[in-house]
Amino acid sequence: MKRTTEVKERARHIFRLLEAEVAANRLILPSLPEVALRVRTLTTMDSTTFAELEREIARDAGIAARVMKVANSSLLRRGVPITSLKQAVACLGMNLVRSLVTQLAVLQTMQSGGGNRERLRGFVAGGVHISALCHCLAEPFPHLDAELAALGGLLHDIGKLPLREFLQRQPELSPLERLQFELMLHPHVGAMLLRHWQMPDELVQMARWHESILRETGNPQPDYVDLVIAANLLHYGTQKGRYARYAGIDIPAVGKVANAGHRVNDQNGAQLRVELMQALVSG
Repeated sequence: MKRTTEVKERARHIFRLLEAEVAANRLILPSLPEVALRVRTLTTMDSTTFAELEREIARDAGIAARVMKVANSSLLRRGVPITSLKQAVACLGMNLVRSLVTQLAVLQTMQSGGGNRERLRGFVAGGVHISALCHCLAEPFPHLDAELAALGGLLHDIGKLPLREFLQRQPELSPLERLQFELMLHPHVGAMLLRHWQMPDELVQMARWHESILRETGNPQPDYVDLVIAANLLHYGTQKGRYARYAGIDIPAVGKVANAGHRVNDQNGAQLRVELMQALVSG
């Protein structure tokens, strides 16, 4: 018990140091590309036209090309090839374009992160699959936005990127301690980063509470945090690894998703969604 208390106190101390580094601009939180910020602003304005949105996206050739690729993906194609960005934007619609452009920007941020490249690829791949699962788990529920859930699934672990950089600069920590504090603190750092990006509160909460596996709100309907908890358990499993201690335990989030008659273990829809996400990731 004393050991656990000491570790938690050290974690709180490290987080306070990180907050001070951010406040003093010694640790710079990553920024979303300008195109994503502008597209998110435009899509909240009733007066925005598809032509205006097309012109904004066209400013970033890489993102424009990937939006075209997604519009022509097997999941979204409707028989007629999309040959222009204007067609792609009109086909996808404002809400999906906002989600896709934001996801592209986040993926660029993830892929440009420093550190071990193999570990970074695993991080991106995990985010892509959990995003797909969140989308599929949200679809049966009218009160949830599947695209928002997908974005939250992609973003939920984003705090690990600046946190890893910070922990690498703490020479007194062993590699094992760095991993331990990353697991403990990344939800807090993720919530901080998403507030910095001015993301919706639902996404901030997904980042902040996704490791609270036994979380119970008292509401029989799932919320966005429930979705990402269930998606994490589906992705990692409970047979071994980080969630093995929850094997055989009733998880409230999973129960809420399953109670809708949704087959939590059916990942066919998730696989289609992964294919769409891979169209975003690949060049």
